[in-house]
Amino acid sequence: MENTLSEALRGYPTLSLKERDRRWASVRGLLKREGLDGVVVFGSGRDNADAYLTNEAKGAIVLLTPEEDPVLFLGDVPLNRFDAQASRWERWVDEWVHGEPISALASRIREQGLGKARLGVVGLTSRMVGEWAGTISHTTWTRVLSELPDVEWADIADAYESIAIIKSPEEQVLLRRAAALGEEACRAFVETARAGGNEHQIAAASFHAIIAGGGWVRWPFMLERAGESMFAWSVPEWFESGGAPRILRPGDTIAAEIFAFYGGMESQQQIDVCVGEPSVLLRELESVCVDSYQAGLAALKPGMRFSELAKIMEEPLHSSKTWNTGPMVQTVSPIYNSATRLHPEVDPALSRLERLPSGVGLDGDFVIEEGHAFAFEPNALRDGQRVCIGGTVLLGPNGPEELNSIPNRLNVI
Repeated sequence: MENTLSEALRGYPTLSLKERDRRWASVRGLLKREGLDGVVVFGSGRDNADAYLTNEAKGAIVLLTPEEDPVLFLGDVPLNRFDAQASRWERWVDEWVHGEPISALASRIREQGLGKARLGVVGLTSRMVGEWAGTISHTTWTRVLSELPDVEWADIADAYESIAIIKSPEEQVLLRRAAALGEEACRAFVETARAGGNEHQIAAASFHAIIAGGGWVRWPFMLERAGESMFAWSVPEWFESGGAPRILRPGDTIAAEIFAFYGGMESQQQIDVCVGEPSVLLRELESVCVDSYQAGLAALKPGMRFSELAKIMEEPLHSSKTWNTGPMVQTVSPIYNSATRLHPEVDPALSRLERLPSGVGLDGDFVIEEGHAFAFEPNALRDGQRVCIGGTVLLGPNGPEELNSIPNRLNVI
């Protein structure tokens, strides 16, 4: 594992024009299967759907047809293309349109004789957590319909994301790099905690490791929580509301979900650290999570369904009378989640609540193929304690490939 991680951190890989052509051909194949004359991709939202066609996460609108190269509708001049260092990057899309994007899009569609065509649209719905209702605003979509009243629109977000979710050999190189940066972030997280830093310093050390290695982060940047009790985690209160950091004490745990990106490719790591020897309960919860992780790793193979993998990884929860707040497994990325908050009624610590927390069921299903990547993130709760472990797992040509190791167990400092 150490050699693999060090290899992944060598150099600064990028995607080639061959990869660009592969992606464009994949999307054009989708257009042919769906009987579409083109697709309009709205890049708004966390996952920047435009980047799949452009290799630039600009939040732009992109028009692709079966015959014409993509056109970018940016709204303004992309000044980053024209300064002295711009030539360091090879642009995938040459044609961009200046001016108000919706009017410019409508004009181009009419110019290409597509004013009464059947076009796909990406952005009305999404698999991304919190974006199921899409990322196109009501005002924007109302204007599109008004400008192009005779176009027949087909929502193809699910099919588009299903293409983007399978990582090509070139994309797998970037994914390994992203996961290696996530591993370094986990290392920094543990080492800073060991040095007695407060939770602000621990989070900052993780961010530094990612960015110093040539990576980046996206919303929600990090989910983190520290203290003597933990039901769940989210963006920490101090990020949203201010306030002093938690100073770690014996018996505390500090846990985080890290989102490490490289070249637009997302990896995830679930780092969990205990200050001092863990309690019997924490060790039990860790065992549930490890059993889930190992069961998923042993089962993962092409041809099985995502729902089957989720069921296998959820079984340790049921047999141990624990429950989960986050999914046990999800794809990266776009994201398909397994079910959350399964059987919270088993937890005595929730008995004081007037009603039990509600969860979200399995989000979609699909047949797993080589090139799918996952965040294995089993988590188990009981009596106000929580453990969550795991990292990124790629289903490669030789089977499951673990891209992380530090977060795969409870770390003790």
